[in-house]
Amino acid sequence: MRLLEQEGCTITDEWAYKGMRVIWLENSYLRIGILPDRGSDIFEFRYKPLDINLLLNLPGRLRNLNTDFSQMRDTKSQFEDHYYGGWQEILPNGPALTYRRASLGQHGEVSLIPWKYSILNTSENEVSVRLTGTPVRFPISIEKTISLKRGDNNITISEKLTNQSNTDLDLMWGQHIALGTSFVEDELEIETNATQMISEPGMPDKRKFKPGIQTEWPRAIALNGSKVDASIFSSRGKEVYSELSYLNEFRDTATAKGTYSVINKAQKISFNVSWDADIFKCLWMWQEREAMQGFPWWGNCYTLALEPWTSKWTNDPEGAINRGEWLKLAEGQEISTSISAGITEIQ
Repeated sequence: MRLLEQEGCTITDEWAYKGMRVIWLENSYLRIGILPDRGSDIFEFRYKPLDINLLLNLPGRLRNLNTDFSQMRDTKSQFEDHYYGGWQEILPNGPALTYRRASLGQHGEVSLIPWKYSILNTSENEVSVRLTGTPVRFPISIEKTISLKRGDNNITISEKLTNQSNTDLDLMWGQHIALGTSFVEDELEIETNATQMISEPGMPDKRKFKPGIQTEWPRAIALNGSKVDASIFSSRGKEVYSELSYLNEFRDTATAKGTYSVINKAQKISFNVSWDADIFKCLWMWQEREAMQGFPWWGNCYTLALEPWTSKWTNDPEGAINRGEWLKLAEGQEISTSISAGITEIQ
């Protein structure tokens, strides 16, 4: 990591964007932007020495959901209607479904509702903010505290999920982290302690990997049957495809941590994430390289997203629940976890 003069931390909520409140956490290395009025999204993860926001930001699509909405609001595609990039908290589901008479759209409610927040720490050595969200159609609450310390090149997110009902609940929980802007223009290398990979069958024809074939990471099978290295995300313009794969069976059983790094050798930086693999057992690898020419991207999305999830996506959610694949919370149960994300410089 490049050694800088260590400025103290700052935190402020005296900003707004299109009528949405913005919280900024900042130190010498990082500037983190959070939208509490829009699902507690992290919309900016900026590495200040290079002045680069590593998160995807699709031009013109970051909108205020209370003032800018589609003609048909009661659809199952609200997440896609309003997706702009960034890092979303996803609960309580991945695929759209009706769960015990509750109609839930793709990727659930939590990322599309306003959250409450309180600033906890404002010292020069550490800043932190607590955010809480409660969806309308599903009886859970999610609380998370985002912290940044002086001189650190990473943030820590501590989370607590609570079943507020008097019955057991089945759910999916995901961290929808999509990388973009100039960070993904260059060739990237993906390092992870996952050992297995399999690709989702329900993707468009213009894809890269043969679906439904489990391989040892990073080896994969291309559509033409050739062996390819799935850890290489080629530079922009070399390939056009849409792909979703799942990485699992994480090697670090001693600490039960899942880890990945996305390395940009041209820029000499790496984006690094670690999480509790006992809860987030599956790492989704979504690659959209301007291949989807219809809704919702219209050929305008170029991203690499690596997303810790509790389970795989499925077009048969009821079957997945019956097989015990979804996370189950007993009545009144609370579970806690933490995630770390940061940027390091490499040689």
